[in-house]
Amino acid sequence: MAQQRATWPATFRDSYGNSPFVILGARLIDEPDIEAIISRRNPSHPAPTFYVSRSISPAMHQDLSAWGVIPVEMSAEEFTLEWSELIGMDLSQNIDADQEIGLRVGQQFVELNSSRTPAAAKNHDFLGGEEPAWADILGSVPAELEWVSNAKSDCNNVGRMLPKSILIAYVGHRLTGRSTGLLQVALHLRQHSWRTFAFKHEGRIDHEALLTYAADGKSIALLFDGIADVTSDINKLISEARASGLRVLCVCVEDVEREANILGRVSRSNIAHDRLGSINRKLTGVDAPRLVDKLSEAGRLGILESETDRRRVAHFKGKELFDSMAQLEDAPGFGKRVQDFILPIDDSYKLNAILLSSYAARVGRRLLAVDLSRMLGIDSEELIRLIQHDPQMQILLKTDGVDVGTRHRWMALAPVVRKLGDAAALDLIGMGIRALSPRIGRESLLARNPTAMLVGAFMSQKRLHELFPSANIDQWYASLIDIFGSWNARYWEQRAILARRESRDDTSLLARAESFANRATTLTPDSYSFTTLGTVLLDRASFDVVDIRKYYERGYDAFEKSSHLERSSKDIVTWMAYLRCAINVLTRIANEDRNPGVLVPTGDLWNEVHDTWETIYNQVRIVADSGDRTERELTNLRHQFEAIDHSR
Repeated sequence: MAQQRATWPATFRDSYGNSPFVILGARLIDEPDIEAIISRRNPSHPAPTFYVSRSISPAMHQDLSAWGVIPVEMSAEEFTLEWSELIGMDLSQNIDADQEIGLRVGQQFVELNSSRTPAAAKNHDFLGGEEPAWADILGSVPAELEWVSNAKSDCNNVGRMLPKSILIAYVGHRLTGRSTGLLQVALHLRQHSWRTFAFKHEGRIDHEALLTYAADGKSIALLFDGIADVTSDINKLISEARASGLRVLCVCVEDVEREANILGRVSRSNIAHDRLGSINRKLTGVDAPRLVDKLSEAGRLGILESETDRRRVAHFKGKELFDSMAQLEDAPGFGKRVQDFILPIDDSYKLNAILLSSYAARVGRRLLAVDLSRMLGIDSEELIRLIQHDPQMQILLKTDGVDVGTRHRWMALAPVVRKLGDAAALDLIGMGIRALSPRIGRESLLARNPTAMLVGAFMSQKRLHELFPSANIDQWYASLIDIFGSWNARYWEQRAILARRESRDDTSLLARAESFANRATTLTPDSYSFTTLGTVLLDRASFDVVDIRKYYERGYDAFEKSSHLERSSKDIVTWMAYLRCAINVLTRIANEDRNPGVLVPTGDLWNEVHDTWETIYNQVRIVADSGDRTERELTNLRHQFEAIDHSR
């Protein structure tokens, strides 16, 4: 309950049925909050649920059996002693330090073990486009792309050419093999005596537990499929591990669009080679032959089976991985047949579950079964049975009883939106967020628990605009004001960003954007909210000639506050935003100088903005050259800046 920041009744109601329970000594008939749930829920979890009491009447025994609960007639003390013997842990005593550390690490990380080959999920087909499973890696199903070989080489140098504790980070676009390659690196590390753990995206990283776990000489490798939300935590972990002489290796893959988040929050000295690695968007001359060899070995060359090796390689070389495989495999994992699976589905619960699960996959967030069941308004074990046993759902979704995932990434998203209609689909997302609102608050946002992170991603104006380009997104936000308006800065921040985006067609919307951004800074005065306010104010400066100086100075002050609150000497995200927006201010001043309007901006303002831009550019450039994308963007901004300078 403390971890989820939720109240007891809500937590119990959501968890009972899809998690195993031991109920000790409750009378049930006198405790309606428990009885009401147990009596109407039929557990779907394969592990048993026990009811333990010193005496159980025949009638109670019969009721428990009908409810799917195993009655155990003994005292709580007797049961605890039996239970202790079964699990090998003395529950009559406090757990020792080693057990506590193991439990704390296990709460956030799952160990990737190569000694046992896990059973492959039913109908799982990695080469058909499904997301990689650990069993695929152990079975050597994927081809090893060139960047994976480079990452393995980096791992081999840890403790020799590289420090014993370091971050090895690679960035790339989606559908380029990021997740698969990360698991391949994990197996390589496992084979070289590292204890490998995959992050479950469960809250802030427990530095103390990890450092204590590594302190007895273990070499631990932590794998992160997405790092931008925990970059500061990882930077602290590596710095402290290095200071203590420990071997803590962090390996991550991340979306290339979030490159600056890493560069701005991880010390350059904590990154291998002082630079982020790049994952090629298109298959290289090394990648293509390796992929052909793997497909040939598996008998999956399809239409290329009768072609020469040269033509087989040519099919992949210089092409995007997913696209080239899609041409080869008419498989649902590549989106070819997903629509055919959705068309015959008429049940609203099924369609809604597919929509919400696919949207979660699109925004890259973990979806708990208890969260999806609450969004749908059904019991969690009913949802799990639906996914695990209904033939239509088995094709599209999967669950282990805790998380819900899609079998075909977000490929079902567009087809299900078309079937439901834009308005109905958007309303459903709003109702889902509303249903989850009791499970989130300021504390859950700070703790970054999965529910809070999911709701935040669902409210992203960028994702909503991509999915519903013609919808009135601001009206949708307004429908949620009673839930988030009084406390959630991210809600107002997204509304401000949306209004700023739509101001391209109507500059009067910048006033609304400023108001929304100010509300965000009032509720949570952090780096994010002040950066948003700074961008809005500089946009106002680039449109409002009369008050250009006032808006520019207020905007610059907001960026300075953002950088101060970030507590980072190299806050790239904030100052990159300044450089982009200040270009527009300089352009406006240059235009006014050539074509004077009501009020000609003074040369002093030009010099002030011009000199500040150059100073910040030079400071950011020192750090940004550690990432290819950020370096390219800076180069492009420099060209724009020089063009304005020359035109004036």
